[in-house]
Amino acid sequence: MELSGTEPSPDRSQLTVDDDVFDIVYDPTQPGAYHYTRLTGPAPGYGFTSRRSDHARSTTAEHVKQIRSFLDMVDPVTGYIEDDSGD
Repeated sequence: MELSGTEPSPDRSQLTVDDDVFDIVYDPTQPGAYHYTRLTGPAPGYGFTSRRSDHARSTTAEHVKQIRSFLDMVDPVTGYIEDDSGD
């Protein structure tokens, strides 16, 4: 998929970021919200939801930024965000 700084992404797409493939789905019931599901890597099926406060649609470049932020938080071995609470 081509990166675009100005065009909104389609309602559903797949995007490869840093060798990981994500399914991206726009949620019309929550304007500005997208659900990201990891399809590859150590934890396929794990993902996150992001919602813009301005309710605008996101561009592919913005999806890449969201996914990289998520990948920075997950443990590269388990693929999950680790609980640092010490419980």
